[in-house]
Amino acid sequence: MPKSYETDLALADHELVVTITGELDLTARPALTDQVTDEAEKRGVGRIAIDLGQVTFCDSSGLGALLDIRQAADDDDIALVLRNVPPQVARLLDLADADGWLARE
Repeated sequence: MPKSYETDLALADHELVVTITGELDLTARPALTDQVTDEAEKRGVGRIAIDLGQVTFCDSSGLGALLDIRQAADDDDIALVLRNVPPQVARLLDLADADGWLARE
């Protein structure tokens, strides 16, 4: 199954900035989770910022990927924040009552 999203990873002051473009769906969950958590561990960052400004679609699997990343970050004592959350993703986060798990900037 082809990948429905692209990522750009950048390091800034012990923060891994992950910019996601495209669709967060079933195809994204395992690969995105592995990519972000592996990079955060390799770089020894203290915080992960996921920029969702270019996300065009997010379903429950995409939400699952974000929660998987959050869990892995918690396991490694790494803070996680979501940035530039588009309205359609914000609605999903609100419906899932995910604010206690996924902080937004």
